Amino acid sequence: MRQITALAACALFLACPVVAQSRDPVLDMFKAQRDIEKRLLAADLAALERVQEQLRGSCDRLVRLGDDLLRAQKDGEDLGSFTARSADLRHAESEVSDLVVAAQQLRTTVGARRAYLDQVQAEIRRMEEASQAIPDELSGRWLAAIEPGGFTGTFDLRLDGTLITGVYQLSGGWKGSLRGTFIGGDVRMERIDAQQGFVAVYTGRLIARENEKRLEGTWESTNLAAGMPTTGSWVAKREVRP
Repeated sequence: MRQITALAACALFLACPVVAQSRDPVLDMFKAQRDIEKRLLAADLAALERVQEQLRGSCDRLVRLGDDLLRAQKDGEDLGSFTARSADLRHAESEVSDLVVAAQQLRTTVGARRAYLDQVQAEIRRMEEASQAIPDELSGRWLAAIEPGGFTGTFDLRLDGTLITGVYQLSGGWKGSLRGTFIGGDVRMERIDAQQGFVAVYTGRLIARENEKRLEGTWESTNLAAGMPTTGSWVAKREVRP
């Protein structure tokens, strides 16, 4: 079974007439591929129909020739006529055999093409459903403020199931990565600084107020250096882009 690949889809897309474009070029490629496969399937079915018509005529001729030979022999026809009729029968049998093989090959092609077309259409449905899915509540950029110290900056988060990954930048040149979980509205993230490593654990909750969403909670330091705060609060508001 052929596998669907973006490269194959791209090649077929370039060979296909221009179609209405969507926001997703890969989806457009698969749709172009689907249209090409439908046209090829229609051509295969038309060819199979022609072979079936030829096979029907050849089978009728084969039966007629066989009946004629049998009737002629019963009527006492000579050996020469028998030999000629037998040659005609062998030719008709060969023709029927060739058409049977051609019909078998076409049916195999139609079956494989239908299976591949179903695969392409299933991938299109999957991509369309994914594009229509409601965005998750956490992925995106958040404008963060951390106390004590009055640090501000950004959290760029990505949610995959319940797992959080992301990066941050804070005033004072602090930057690094975030990792954690988001379960039932509760968030827990570990802050890994680019220079100091694992420096703090952030816990909090997603709060929705009218059209505003924010993360609020507390943090605890894992770096117990003398004179540095060991705990505090934090809040982050989702960035609203025009």
